[in-house]
Amino acid sequence: MKKSHTIGYAILSLVFLLVSHGTFSQSIKKGKFEKQNKSITGTFEIVKKDGGTYVVLSDDFKTKSAPDLKIFLSKKTVASVTGKNATKDAAFVAKLKKSKGGQSYKIPSNVSLANYKSILIHCEEYGVFWGGSNL
Repeated sequence: MKKSHTIGYAILSLVFLLVSHGTFSQSIKKGKFEKQNKSITGTFEIVKKDGGTYVVLSDDFKTKSAPDLKIFLSKKTVASVTGKNATKDAAFVAKLKKSKGGQSYKIPSNVSLANYKSILIHCEEYGVFWGGSNL
């Protein structure tokens, strides 16, 4: 067997192994958070992996802490969101685990990204819209 064939088979085997173990992810959307009322920096990516869709916050994600920060997908653009309407026509994704660093959240399976225009970080308890990004 030629060396090039052996390398080709090895690469195909590795790809099959990674795909079968859910290691690969398919990027759907990427963006950068924009501050609205509170400091928020960093990027996010929405990916398909392991049979689900996830919001993945980058290692450079950072915001001010609050008691009730949550991630929502909204049918509104970021420019039209306020603290009063942030949860209206929005899908709750998850409560923010920490105020900085990389983290991942599974989007509920009944949520279709095609119906949403933005991703939001919102303090629901106090009705303060931290910031977000258009999708």
